[in-house]
Amino acid sequence: MISIECRDINDLKPELAGYLSEKLPAVPVIRTNDIVLDPLTKDAEISVNDVHTYVKTFLERENINDCVVSVDGDKILVSTTSERRVQVKRPDSGLLECPHCGMVTPYKEEMDVHIRIHYFF
Repeated sequence: MISIECRDINDLKPELAGYLSEKLPAVPVIRTNDIVLDPLTKDAEISVNDVHTYVKTFLERENINDCVVSVDGDKILVSTTSERRVQVKRPDSGLLECPHCGMVTPYKEEMDVHIRIHYFF
């Protein structure tokens, strides 16, 4: 499995994972500081060089010019050349999003019940 360490672009992890899922035959799993690409099938070949290219393309598309993308075995490291961390400003819509599946609701009580359901199965 290939992992993408993206500690410096934490706010962009969901968007990067979505982009990679469209481009590669893999399921991206978002973890605390990285994204792990799990192949869809045993026969699915995922090239580290392809992932490297897609990550660079994604950053260019998002107009992020101060990041360096490097490869270390099966790990891709994304780090900023400046001291800042890349942050995305999103409007506060008042909606709550499930960290497990992405379900969205404006009601805290409904979200609490929904999240508990994930732990039953």
